[in-house]
Amino acid sequence: MIELQFRIAMRRCFQRFVLTGVLIAAPLTVFAQSNALPMPLESKDPAKPLEILADTTWTGAEIEAQAKDFSRLEAGRFTYDASKGPVTLLIDYAATRPGGDAEGEALIDVGIECPEARDPCAIPITLGVIGIRTAYMGESVVNVGGAPQAAWVGREGHAYSFPDKTHVEVRLALQDRKNLDPKAIRARLFYGDYDRSALPGQQTRFGTVLKVAIVLSVLLALFLWWMRRD
Repeated sequence: MIELQFRIAMRRCFQRFVLTGVLIAAPLTVFAQSNALPMPLESKDPAKPLEILADTTWTGAEIEAQAKDFSRLEAGRFTYDASKGPVTLLIDYAATRPGGDAEGEALIDVGIECPEARDPCAIPITLGVIGIRTAYMGESVVNVGGAPQAAWVGREGHAYSFPDKTHVEVRLALQDRKNLDPKAIRARLFYGDYDRSALPGQQTRFGTVLKVAIVLSVLLALFLWWMRRD
């Protein structure tokens, strides 16, 4: 238990050290970007670059609405080309945590409409919501009101397929959130397979599972060693 607490403390110190360096470099990094949330997005295969269909960022009052308020964020519209594969909707969500280190989460409803199609766009229920959790967020810097600000950033997304030549419109509605005060939200629609490497300071689901597996393996090895001693 003491060792675990020590590791957590060391990890937080390292993250704050990195964040301090980022804040020092922020004027060069942030103002070189026209976007408030300049999170990197690269193709998994450099030989097959991503084809960006829409790229929109919201800040301020647009994203401060609660679930009871009306929030309708226009993420983009396009005509689907089945030969290029699924279209990915990727959300970068930057927020502060007013409750400190307490866990936080937020929900975003994804509204997809095909106004020119005879039948409504049919997407699985599981692809109609994007969940943001602090467990998979990392510390970074966003440009809010013309000035860099430290925030927690998470990345989540879904991939969608439609009949060829379908005209598609994508909108987002912000739902309930806990211990997250959003500062910037960026939505990108694109063709291609993107690099799923962690953002700066971010925890990925694979990384979390891997850490758990390592801990369990070590505990199992210690248990077997103890059993053999007896």
